[in-house]
Amino acid sequence: MILALVVSLIAAFAAIILQDDLRDKLGTNYYLISLSFIGCVLLVLSGYLWDYSVLTRIKALGSQAKAVQTSADVDPEPAGDDVGHDEIIGLARQIERMARSLQKVEASYRGIVEDQFDLICRYRPDGTLTFVNGAYCRFYGRKRTELIGQPFAGIATSSKVPWHSDPAVQTYEQETKTATGTTWLQWIVREIHDQERRIVEYQAVAHDITARKLAEVALLRAKDAAEAANRAKGEFRAIVSHEIRNPISGVIGFANILGDTHLSEEQKEYVNLIRKSGDSLLFLINDILDFSKIEAGKIDLENEPYSPRTCVQEVVSFFAPKAAASRLTLETKVAPDVPASVVGDVYRLRQILINLVGNAVKFTRTGSVTIHLDAVPADDSPTGLLLRFTVVDTGIGLRADQVERLFKPFSQADSSTTRKYGGTGLGLIICKRLTELMGGTIWVESAPGVGSKFFFIVRAQRSADGAV
Repeated sequence: MILALVVSLIAAFAAIILQDDLRDKLGTNYYLISLSFIGCVLLVLSGYLWDYSVLTRIKALGSQAKAVQTSADVDPEPAGDDVGHDEIIGLARQIERMARSLQKVEASYRGIVEDQFDLICRYRPDGTLTFVNGAYCRFYGRKRTELIGQPFAGIATSSKVPWHSDPAVQTYEQETKTATGTTWLQWIVREIHDQERRIVEYQAVAHDITARKLAEVALLRAKDAAEAANRAKGEFRAIVSHEIRNPISGVIGFANILGDTHLSEEQKEYVNLIRKSGDSLLFLINDILDFSKIEAGKIDLENEPYSPRTCVQEVVSFFAPKAAASRLTLETKVAPDVPASVVGDVYRLRQILINLVGNAVKFTRTGSVTIHLDAVPADDSPTGLLLRFTVVDTGIGLRADQVERLFKPFSQADSSTTRKYGGTGLGLIICKRLTELMGGTIWVESAPGVGSKFFFIVRAQRSADGAV
């Protein structure tokens, strides 16, 4: 009977040890119950030993009245009792060793948790705290005994952050007011389940992200300040360019009027220099003004019918005298599938072509400049159309490093002070921004001494009468 009682106590104690969830629920009471079970086992074993010693003495007194027997005639029952007694003592010692090992593991676990800088706690589904570490106590300035049983402070929050794909894990940010100011915590909450997959507790870990939040705010302010400064710079360029363009236009106009009067050959040469210098300055101002408008987002595209063929012919006619003076062949090749009329911004398209053809003529000493045009239907619209232009020249060409910086503001292929070809360095970046605004793109293929091919695509719409 005593042996059955010992076995029952040992089985119950083993069941408590194997239940991890029960250990989390009981907390510090777990150790009290464990020690109680060990004490009961030891008490029963002590009673058994005492009873065994009494029986041994009674048997010894009875044996004195009988004849002395040899050791071979001894009743084997005590030997059996000795074996059972040794097994019970060994099991008790094994249980004691397991308890000490369990205490060491628990102490190591608590030491790791207590040494963390992050806030760690556990709470029930109703929000009541069952465990908090030292960092949690220090953050809220309260003792552990005061916090246990109180509501979890991280429940009330409104800033959710997608972090984990596991639905059993939630991540969110919480703004907390403390004595030293505002602190931001990032909580990671994990569900704790029992063997039947029921939620018994939640484990929450919070990391202080105040420094990151302050850095984000500072970065946002710096970004806003930089954007405001950039807008102010763009507006300043636009205003100054506009104010300078008016008097320059007057200078050019009066130079043209003066050139029509009776002047000597020397005076006519001076007036012609004034006109050319004014035209160059006006061209520079127009580029700066257009670039400022593009950077400020103040470019409004028109949406009117126009003829792509006519646009190309007008550009060719504009550069024909200069090409003839340089003995260059200037020609066009328009595909037959290009519609006679499309809807878009012909002014901006002409501006792109003038920049590209002007550069081709300027950088080509001998040979030819050819403008190719074909049309491709747009995939995303039944009436959409992509106009594809290619400006091919047999000029000096470009190196790979020159191509890389070609579409950057105020960048030129030859940026040295001894360069032969002038320019603002804004023409190609303006072309790039305009093609992007018109739903297209621009790129270049070139090699030194071979020539260059500038490709650009702009989006247009077929007009109602846009027959091919």
